[in-house]
Amino acid sequence: MPKILKISTEEINQALQNVTRQYVVGNLQKPQRLHHIPNSLIEIGITRYEAEAKVEAPHRHTQAFEFQYMTSGLTAYLDMTTGEEHIFRKGDFYAIEPGVVYAQKSAPGTQILFIKVPPGNDKVPVETTPEVEAWFHEPITD
Repeated sequence: MPKILKISTEEINQALQNVTRQYVVGNLQKPQRLHHIPNSLIEIGITRYEAEAKVEAPHRHTQAFEFQYMTSGLTAYLDMTTGEEHIFRKGDFYAIEPGVVYAQKSAPGTQILFIKVPPGNDKVPVETTPEVEAWFHEPITD
């Protein structure tokens, strides 16, 4: 029989202590703290950068579209192919197409709800260039 499923705020907050990312939906291959809702069609998760600024190493996805909604904070993405910087703040929605090579940095207090379609671990690391390393150390200017 079909059900309505819930993961409580308390469960999410507890699972996100001392980690930056937890999935709430997906057919996950790696263990995580949070009990998630199994689904083979989509992955949905929450990324939270609480007390300090964080960076995500450069990478690309071979097949996944990433759809993201900023629930709080400020984040910046550097398209490493074009050199273009994209800045997103609370309330913004954005999509990253498969194959885009990017780096990301986020201000403290940033939280992002993300959706990956199709699901799966298709992340391909990309070398951090000296230019990207310098960009990581620049403040996010809105």
